[in-house]
Amino acid sequence: MASRKVTLLLVAGVVAIGTVMAARGLMQPTPEAQQTAPVIQTTQIAAASRDLPTGTILKESDIKWIPWATGADTSSMYVQGKADLKDITGAVVRDGFHISDPILSGHIAQPHDQGFLAAVLTPGMRAMSIPLSPATGVAGFVFPGDHVDVILTHSFSRKDVSDLTERRVSEIILQNVRVLALDQRSDNQATDPKVAQIATLEVDEKEAEKLALAADMTEGNSMGKGMLSLVLRSLASDDPTASDKKPTPTWDSDVSAAYPAVNGEDGLMQRVQIMRGKTVTEDTFERHR
Repeated sequence: MASRKVTLLLVAGVVAIGTVMAARGLMQPTPEAQQTAPVIQTTQIAAASRDLPTGTILKESDIKWIPWATGADTSSMYVQGKADLKDITGAVVRDGFHISDPILSGHIAQPHDQGFLAAVLTPGMRAMSIPLSPATGVAGFVFPGDHVDVILTHSFSRKDVSDLTERRVSEIILQNVRVLALDQRSDNQATDPKVAQIATLEVDEKEAEKLALAADMTEGNSMGKGMLSLVLRSLASDDPTASDKKPTPTWDSDVSAAYPAVNGEDGLMQRVQIMRGKTVTEDTFERHR
């Protein structure tokens, strides 16, 4: 009896081991199955490296390459080998992207595409252009995306005590405005200085009116001495309160002592009211230094 029990135990052990080995064999794929498993081919496409809101002008750091199934439709995407990141930089985002979203050609506007400038504009702002010269355009070192002040310099004649006097004055009419484009170029990735003839600025409604009036004052100046100049502002240490400070004009007498001084709002002339009983008259007198 004892030997029979031992035999049965041995047989049960062999069956158990065989069962475990058979189960393992079923769980592991055969070499044939391993060889026939499909391999997904991928390619690299351009995608957003961060969240890109509408109006963002793309830089290379805003874009990355991510894998994408080769068989998928990539007709509206930028595929590595067929496109370069430089083909996308300088474009503006029409519809915002989330991080790792594919960059779609229909959702960005290239610098020469129709509607590019409107896409770059901050909502509620306007675009307006002014003429430049090498001297008034900071010698070509202003680029799209920079912030500038606009100075109006002009001459005019005003009535002094005895005759008409020609006066010259320079004043800041706009502060901290963004440069959208220079000539027809809105690419802020270019680094070579180029003297532009036209600057397009981002302004609000009131600033647009001031700019239009200033341009008319320079073009219609009979003395031919009016001009608009750009003053480049620092991006690193911009003064956030600068726009709250009311600039004061600089007169020719502030530069040269050969001109008589201009004091107060009324310039060279002081208005004085003279009261004689019930009669009130007004007269003007020359101001002195």
